[in-house]
Amino acid sequence: MSASNQFDQLSDHFADKIYNSDKGRLRLQLLQRDLEAIRQKPLMRILDAGGGQGHISRWFAEQHHQIDLFDASQEMLTRAKQLNQEANLDATINLHHATIEQFCQQSAGGYDLLICHAVLEWLEQPQQLLQTLLKKLNTGGTLSLMFYNQHSLVLRNALRGNLRKVKRADWRGDGQGLTPYQPLDPDLLYQWLADEGFKIEERSGIRCFYDYLPIKVRQTYAFDDILELELNHYRQQPYIHMARYIHVIATKAA
Repeated sequence: MSASNQFDQLSDHFADKIYNSDKGRLRLQLLQRDLEAIRQKPLMRILDAGGGQGHISRWFAEQHHQIDLFDASQEMLTRAKQLNQEANLDATINLHHATIEQFCQQSAGGYDLLICHAVLEWLEQPQQLLQTLLKKLNTGGTLSLMFYNQHSLVLRNALRGNLRKVKRADWRGDGQGLTPYQPLDPDLLYQWLADEGFKIEERSGIRCFYDYLPIKVRQTYAFDDILELELNHYRQQPYIHMARYIHVIATKAA
């Protein structure tokens, strides 16, 4: 099953598990904390690659930035259009039904900010398609890249006693749920960016602790308490590389 077909079938489930859950709220608030200074810049042309239901795009559109969002899932885009209209932001977010290859072949490029969140881990050829995407960014432009962290899976499975799985180092999802095809090794991803002439300005861990907390602990503390815990550590090592996702902000050198 392709990733686009998978998300068409799981669109509602994805919304409930990701966007309408505490872990989704944590993810969004931490990303917004990282991106707030960029959001306040003068009007930008923004590309939201694999932007799904458009939560980050709408947040930027509130500041009147002009945004192109593409996604391979028509169901995701249908929901994004509905939410954009409800927020009166339909005019500033252009939706495109396309894969990375299709969009990059059809578009002229020249973006000031490229957003690519939780996309690469769903691709069979993440490095090649990342290279294709990065060509759409202007010199001096900013990349906001969030990816599924392989180190987190090792730690989480070890803590759960899944020692055989850790030994096999087989992290690929089965295509039936919301587990990505291939989580990424951070050092490898950083090298890909360096090879393309990008300078990493900032790294942060998105959910350094939440995914390891027992359910009873999550239920004991208020959401704001857990958010505070995350915020106090999410830009510090070693917690960054323990996190479920890693968020990188990088600039494209001349």
